[in-house]
Amino acid sequence: MRGLILVLTRRCERRCGFCPQEFIDSDMDAAVVDGAIAQLLPKLPRPRRLKLFGGEPLLRPDLVARAIDAARRVDRDAVVELSTRERGLGALTGKVRGAAGVEIFAGSPRFEARLFPRAVLNVLLAPGEGAVETAARVLRARAAGFSRWNLLPAYLTRWRRDERDALRRRFSGVRLVLEKLARRGDFVEVVNLKRTSSVPLFNDGWVVDADGAVYSSNLALTVAARAHKRRLYLGRVGGGLETASPDGAREVLRRSFPEDLLADTFAVDGILGGFCRELREAGLGEAPADRQARPC
Repeated sequence: MRGLILVLTRRCERRCGFCPQEFIDSDMDAAVVDGAIAQLLPKLPRPRRLKLFGGEPLLRPDLVARAIDAARRVDRDAVVELSTRERGLGALTGKVRGAAGVEIFAGSPRFEARLFPRAVLNVLLAPGEGAVETAARVLRARAAGFSRWNLLPAYLTRWRRDERDALRRRFSGVRLVLEKLARRGDFVEVVNLKRTSSVPLFNDGWVVDADGAVYSSNLALTVAARAHKRRLYLGRVGGGLETASPDGAREVLRRSFPEDLLADTFAVDGILGGFCRELREAGLGEAPADRQARPC
């Protein structure tokens, strides 16, 4: 398994129109938090990664803090990733800043990034924006203190051919920004370079839902996959777990969404993949430590 994902709550006050997730009034029990981390985190290969997910996980800051503490008891070097729209982050400032290996994945650049050196900004690239506007947005993100970016073309969205062509130009503009920053010694990390999954957008791993059910992909959390998520079901926390099917997520994705929508999704994901390959070849978008480790 590639990681452990805890769905601390299915609740979210924002409910953004582009989000495919199914929201219900359900929070994870504290015993499930403890049990999932104790049972599953030690089985992951190092470096171990725990993702705190939702809904909006900071609707339950007590569970976020509990999960960080539990992960540290199992493995002090485990990376804890918190995916949030920043609601309630102030209440966790001390614990998050004081815990090594905690990464904040933020949905907007509004909070004080300099307080969280491992913060990552999710940069959503929806259809309709030009290359100049996209470049200006990422430059503003850098000025706001974000040196780590996760670039996300809008998946499960209709993209016309001209919009896909424009997306390529937008990525070219982002590369020019990265080159400009690198020339002055300011290296921005594009975290997409180190992330893969069997299907676009969704994460593989042990995904523990708020009710304690374990799935092989967070695709199981979506409204569209409700009728097919049994194919991703592995068991429950505290019990034995089945082995994930290698093509389970791809099959559920195919059954859950219209064919033409998936064609657009795989097309823009391919454009993102090409951009990442170009960055690797140019030595751009890597963390400073990675750059230093590159052979001469």
